[in-house]
Amino acid sequence: MFSSLSPDSAPAPPHGPHSPRGRYSVVRPRLHRGHFAFLRAVAQGLSARAMWARYLADAGAFDDGPRMHRMTGWIRAELGAAAARGGDFARARLLRLDLAPPGASPLPSLADFVRAAGLDGFAEAEQLSAYEAAFGPALARQRRRKALLHRQLDAIHTLEAQVAQPVSPADGCEAWLVEAVAARLHRAGLITLGDLVMFMQARGPHWWRPLRGIGARKAHAITVFLRAHADTLGAVPASDPNEPDAIDAVGASTQARAGPAEPVSPWLPLERFTPSADLDGRTGTYRCPRTQCRLAADNDRDAILAWLASKGDGAVDVEGAEGALNATQRAYRKEAERFLLWAVLARGRALSSVTIEDAVAYRDFLLAPPADWCSAHTEPRWSARWRPLAGPLSAASCAYALGVLGNLFAFLGAQGYLSGNPWRAVRAPRTVVTGLDPGRGFTADQWSLLVRVLAALPPTSVNQRLQFALPLLYDTGLRLSELVAATTDDLRQEGLAGQGGTLGWDGWWLQVVGKGGRLREVPLPATLMRQLAEYLMTRCLPGDPRQAGGAALLGGATDLALRVPWANRRTVDPAAPIAASTFHRQIKAFFRGCAQSLAVADPPAARCLERASTHWLRHTHASHALAAGVPVEVVQQNLGHRSLATTTRYVRTEAAARRAAMAHFWAAQSA
Repeated sequence: MFSSLSPDSAPAPPHGPHSPRGRYSVVRPRLHRGHFAFLRAVAQGLSARAMWARYLADAGAFDDGPRMHRMTGWIRAELGAAAARGGDFARARLLRLDLAPPGASPLPSLADFVRAAGLDGFAEAEQLSAYEAAFGPALARQRRRKALLHRQLDAIHTLEAQVAQPVSPADGCEAWLVEAVAARLHRAGLITLGDLVMFMQARGPHWWRPLRGIGARKAHAITVFLRAHADTLGAVPASDPNEPDAIDAVGASTQARAGPAEPVSPWLPLERFTPSADLDGRTGTYRCPRTQCRLAADNDRDAILAWLASKGDGAVDVEGAEGALNATQRAYRKEAERFLLWAVLARGRALSSVTIEDAVAYRDFLLAPPADWCSAHTEPRWSARWRPLAGPLSAASCAYALGVLGNLFAFLGAQGYLSGNPWRAVRAPRTVVTGLDPGRGFTADQWSLLVRVLAALPPTSVNQRLQFALPLLYDTGLRLSELVAATTDDLRQEGLAGQGGTLGWDGWWLQVVGKGGRLREVPLPATLMRQLAEYLMTRCLPGDPRQAGGAALLGGATDLALRVPWANRRTVDPAAPIAASTFHRQIKAFFRGCAQSLAVADPPAARCLERASTHWLRHTHASHALAAGVPVEVVQQNLGHRSLATTTRYVRTEAAARRAAMAHFWAAQSA
């Protein structure tokens, strides 16, 4: 399954006096940290061309063929030999396995599979079950490869500390350069690499001219090697671009790197971002003594995860499983992730070392981020094109971000991880209160269109769920989180006495838990209760909610076996709830479908529907109810607003009256 190298077939060192495409190599075959970094990157599927340019520029021009395979084979053979010398033969065999992603056609993404199989609206667990049934053997191979790859990367990391040696100014030239070149440098009195670097710095681009036996081609190769290790050797002058031989050499290098290569992004999401030891916070400037800290976290990322865990019901999955995070955790993760990336990548500081000046600079950064920090909202977190921002933040969004970071630092301070909170000294940008956006709701005509399209949907279980849920959201103004948490046990039937002791109203109430854990009851119309009875029966539950045994009002799909017959026949619990993310995706897809039907006839309405979400139905409930004469206090109670002022922002009757009065005035003036 996985190719390997036997000791007898270990490749020869990939360096020789001459390289393909006229590139001259002067480097002695010896492992340095660049070899380890290159092997780690290639094993994880990153572009070999880009990684060669980054880590092995001193090894000659890149060749995506025998040369590259000789290099990776030689590195693996050297590591395997090092492990075998220590008696660890199992590790030696593991290191010889080539675990790079296979070149076969990749499996479709889950999203593509869901679209092709018609599983939109199914719960994610159901979609995953069908995906597993379709691609089980291939997924098993992927999981085995991933497990072996993790073990191999651990082995590479362990051996790097034992075998790899940084290129040092005190190293003799013969330690890193081929014997013939080192001998010529020795004759000129250049014994160590430090001597050579100082000689080059003093002489400039033409440093090689006084040296016998060192021409432009060898000089360029030496320069490339030394510049690749400038972090330990110091800067050296570039090759003279006017030398004909240097032009050929540089041209070969440029040609080798000019091909299409996957970008290697430094912007990694929180679950994949691992700063270097000096920037991960273990030695942060404002860290409290370890004996005072009540967190087990040893670095800034783990401290962030502990903070996120405090906002939910349990520990946060370091791999970033979306389903394990609630809405607050996802929003807070985004802000902490952005700031951690900015602190490390833009300021070169650990999060636990940021100053007040850094915090002020970050506020300004959010209001005007560079273009390379931004990407489309739709980029997945695993993509190399993903960025932490989509563009400049509004003043209100920036103020929110600073508030979240203030919460993070207050938590870390209270737990004895940090000694201060710089955000207390940072003023949020000024915001102008504009009220609620009247565009985040549907007009009466748009709502009528949605109702017509809804009624015409095919009779699948996910569509039947939508046909019940959409009117429920419109009639009650519930939040999405309140709806998916509601069960039949939260329903209560009540008869209210009217005037003269007569029965004034006989109806149903739904009890929900809103923001801040506040309980409220929302009245339900009789038509909605009839729809609920029909929907419960499609799930093989009693139509009377009092006999449904606490079933979720919104359940999962019940016809998976009919839609995907080859899927695993997993038993579906008809009373189980649906995840908020699943229903959110379904309703967004429904709105997009409605928008496409209006794209030609009514482009503005189509653009409106493209942006719509479940929360728009809450806005629509409020504005339509108030326009129909429902008292504002009643709407406030339905929505669960703490302040009446929040509800009155939906009132549009005053604006309509002003508009009508002015229209009368304008008509009189023009008469």
